[in-house]
Amino acid sequence: MTHSKPKIVAVDGPAGSGKSSICDEVSKRIGWTYINTGALYRGVGLLALSRGIDLNDSASLAAMVDEIAPGLAWRSDERSLWYKDRNLTLEMNSEQAGYAASKVAKQAAVRDCLLPVQRQLTLSAPKGSLVDGRDIGTVVFPDADLKVFVTASLEERSRRRMHQLGTDTEPQALEDIRKGIARRDERDQGRDTAPLKQASDAVVLDTSDLSMEESILALIRLLKERDLVG
Repeated sequence: MTHSKPKIVAVDGPAGSGKSSICDEVSKRIGWTYINTGALYRGVGLLALSRGIDLNDSASLAAMVDEIAPGLAWRSDERSLWYKDRNLTLEMNSEQAGYAASKVAKQAAVRDCLLPVQRQLTLSAPKGSLVDGRDIGTVVFPDADLKVFVTASLEERSRRRMHQLGTDTEPQALEDIRKGIARRDERDQGRDTAPLKQASDAVVLDTSDLSMEESILALIRLLKERDLVG
């Protein structure tokens, strides 16, 4: 039996906007597959660091990606990225992983190597896929059934990141995190290859003043309005 093409919802947005948490929970509620493409870049960055590869060395990074690609696996049921028997997800939330991801994501050769991996994971979904990242609606799936750009103010994204890291009691923590996210935004938006930007036909979902539950329900409403779910 031929596997029919699943419904695809492309969800883009800056770091800390909540898109990953929203997509994760929505996919559970509607029975779809969730693909976190940012995890792939974080995983590549972590592996490059562990091998002592210069994050600005495009040729070496591309060669590493070619080598590791067959061993990368996204376990959608666990929301985890593995390289062979190593669970990379355990290291994903570190600032080091985020920095490495933004550096390797600038390399066109790396993005070219990971593009078919992202598409294969998405198209193998049995029903539908919620795919989040920085360039899903503009590069990876420009023909997605729905494109959503999830955003939030820099201040709100900083507070969320601080809470995630558990550094609420450190007086300088919020300002340091805010500066880090601002630098990340600048790198993501300014890179030459597949910069972070809102697709012209994307629906904007601003979560600055929304709780997580409100954000989840807002995305589900969008899916229902497009008749993608019942």
